[in-house]
Amino acid sequence: YVSMMAQEHAHSSAVERLLNCFVPLRAQYIRVLFREITRISNHSLASTTHAMDVGASTPSLWASEEREKLLEFHERVSGARMHASFIRPGGVAQDLPLGLCRDIDSSTQQFASRIDESEEMSTGNRIWKQRLVDIGTVTAQQAKDWGFSGVMLRG
Repeated sequence: YVSMMAQEHAHSSAVERLLNCFVPLRAQYIRVLFREITRISNHSLASTTHAMDVGASTPSLWASEEREKLLEFHERVSGARMHASFIRPGGVAQDLPLGLCRDIDSSTQQFASRIDESEEMSTGNRIWKQRLVDIGTVTAQQAKDWGFSGVMLRG
C-alpha cells in the first residue's frame, strides 16, 4: 500500500511512449505533485516504521496521522485513498478540485513540524541510540572492496 500514484504514473508513461501520446503540461504538473505526495508518504512510513522496529512507537503513530492527511488528497482527486486510478495514459482523470492546492500547502506547513518532532523523538531516544549507533559499521575500504554504491559510499 505504498507508491500508488507512482505506479500509475509508471504504467501510464509506458503506454504513452508506446503510443507516442502527448500529455498536457497541466496534467504533467499534477502528476508530479501527486508523485511527490506519494513519495513523502512512503518515506514517512518507512522511517517511522523503522523507529517502531527498534522501540520507538510514537513517531509511527504520528506519521500514520499525517499519512492519513496525504491519503485524503488522493481521495479528493479520485474518490479512492489507495487505488486511485487517477493518473491515466494521456494525463489525469480530472482537474484538481477547488481549494486542494491551498489545503496541500497548509498541510505541508504542519507536516514539517511533525518531521522535526519525529526525528528528535527517534534520534534523541536513548534506546534508539543503543540499538543503532555503531551497529553494522563498514570502513571505506570495505565498502570499496564489497562493491558498495550510492549513499553507502558517501559515508
